[in-house]
Amino acid sequence: MVRQKTFELVTSYVLLYENSRNPHILRKQSILSFIKENTTVYVDIIRGDEVKRLADNIITAGIKSPDAHHVACAILGNANYFITTDNRLLKFQSNQISVLDPTTFIRQLEDLS
Repeated sequence: MVRQKTFELVTSYVLLYENSRNPHILRKQSILSFIKENTTVYVDIIRGDEVKRLADNIITAGIKSPDAHHVACAILGNANYFITTDNRLLKFQSNQISVLDPTTFIRQLEDLS
């Protein structure tokens, strides 16, 4: 859906940093290529103070710091959805973004069509 431009992909400096620490070279390169080819909105480190403030607020809901920073970047990138398989993160509720697992996301899309 991202490749077909049905959806815009929001990425960030947080995601690039996390990917840079991936010990699996082929996975790291594949992810980086996908990001470079498909990113529509990029949240740059210039917005780091905003990201930190928002992430700190998300952390108070019981979300771990790295995940909170990812969600904060998605919110600041005006994403409607944050897709994850992390059960703890799936419990996060916000009026700023819908946090969904891939299956629920696809079902919601089917309901809209």
